[in-house]
Amino acid sequence: MEVALGLIQTGVEAAYNGVSCSTAGDYPSMGVSQWEGPRGDDLLSRIQGAEGFIGMTYSGICDSGNLEMLENLLGSEAGQEAQKNKLAEDCIDYIGTLQSIQTLDDSRCMIYAGMWCPTSLSVVHVFLQHREDRGYDLRSLEVMRDLFRDQYATAAGCEDYAEGYSNRAEATFNYVSELDLSAYGI
Repeated sequence: MEVALGLIQTGVEAAYNGVSCSTAGDYPSMGVSQWEGPRGDDLLSRIQGAEGFIGMTYSGICDSGNLEMLENLLGSEAGQEAQKNKLAEDCIDYIGTLQSIQTLDDSRCMIYAGMWCPTSLSVVHVFLQHREDRGYDLRSLEVMRDLFRDQYATAAGCEDYAEGYSNRAEATFNYVSELDLSAYGI
């Protein structure tokens, strides 16, 4: 739950009504987790009135003059609820996958890593597994921040986004380091 709340509260992916063109192709990247492709279509199928956007290209949405309509649907109460539900499902997958990394057992570090999973669960998993294999301390929130700030863009093949990833690393660190986890006995 804390991973989902962190993504929503920090906006490191986007706002509820966020819609942009994917960096991977001409399709929309939507909402607080920037869902794309089949995952984006699944989100749209959960929002009454958004079904017509399923399968559309980003340029097709813009050319039709319906970008604002899509943004409004995503930002609506129903759109926000659908995103919360989908994000909760995604976070179960994130945590389940990340738990296979033996030394990623600190709660704050797990939340931190989970907040990166929307960029690519498989890339985050491999990135952290390789760092564990090289002896990095994945039980240190500061080490996690430094790894994602300094190495993730290169490891993910996204050097053009290094500055944005650096900012994200800091924003995520600031959020997670301030969490009150006492309700979980931590």
